[in-house]
Amino acid sequence: MNILVLNAGSSSLKFDLWENAERLLVQDTVERVESMSAALDEAFGKLGNAPVHAVGHRVVHGGERFREPVVIDAEVERGIDELSALAPLHNPHNLEGIRAAREKLPLVKHVAVFDTAFHGTLPPRAYVYGLPYEYLTEKKVRRYGFHGISHRYVSLRFAEIHGKSAADFRLITCHLGNGCSVCAVDRGRSVDTSMGFTPLEGLLMGTRSGDVDAGAILHLIATEKRDARDVLRMLNEKSGIKGLSGVSNDMRDVLTAAHAGNERAELAVEAFCYRVKKYIGSYLAAMGGLDALIFTGGIGENSAEIRRRICENLGALGIAIDPEANGAGEKERQVGNSRVGIWVIPTQEEKLIAVETLRLVG
Repeated sequence: MNILVLNAGSSSLKFDLWENAERLLVQDTVERVESMSAALDEAFGKLGNAPVHAVGHRVVHGGERFREPVVIDAEVERGIDELSALAPLHNPHNLEGIRAAREKLPLVKHVAVFDTAFHGTLPPRAYVYGLPYEYLTEKKVRRYGFHGISHRYVSLRFAEIHGKSAADFRLITCHLGNGCSVCAVDRGRSVDTSMGFTPLEGLLMGTRSGDVDAGAILHLIATEKRDARDVLRMLNEKSGIKGLSGVSNDMRDVLTAAHAGNERAELAVEAFCYRVKKYIGSYLAAMGGLDALIFTGGIGENSAEIRRRICENLGALGIAIDPEANGAGEKERQVGNSRVGIWVIPTQEEKLIAVETLRLVG
């Protein structure tokens, strides 16, 4: 069975074709999308004569409603549309891709796989904010978490490597890229995660601020007479590694500048690693122990220095990185043989979407 995996964004359409969710046949991206219908025509042209038997769609926000992948029908489309208020930069584009694909491939089943769904197991103590209770019940203002497909994939892959079930392990998974998040995975279930109501909360990221005192934001709005939308744009697009370093949102460029003596770049690197380190410590405490720490994402998979800096001085928690293994070139490997295992596992979100699609329609 050939499964087409689609990730529709604001200006691009990423697509993969998987055979039985095991073998990648085609992987490509259509850039500068004018319409999803036209982008799909271009994608089909790149697929050649390969048949498509099912389609898996990445959808960013499933809210409280969608906690598992679902076969898409008109009611599911309406649900995704209603959740656009919680993810206005993502869900509308995801939905446009779904509608265009269902129109062009009406005879195959389409499955929605939600980035928030893995975090549907968060206990109330982890997802509630300290706001008046009606904001939770009426406005649904709470922590949802993101990168769930990635966190779930690497936790399942870790268990597979060890020939066991994810239910046998307590894991902390660190998805570090331009967007960053940490997740506490207790026996296969997400019990806490650093991103919140939006992907803005949590770690320092490429251009996102991460955790900031809400009072500081209100102070900026009041004293600088700035529009709330302008401040939100600043927090999402001009902050984080880029805003602190003044160099770039790319950690490779920032590390190069830091090594050359740029003090702002060094501060950005130190703050980035310190924030990850704090979340690791807090999640270890929340789970009452830890079997393994997993790094994934562009930075997590490729930057030995960032992994080393994060793990420094964590020996008291049983976390000690192996310098030689940490610098090795293998894509999937153990980089620390301390009491807590330290692993690098490349994420394959598209593969997991294909697996979930096959499970529902196979």
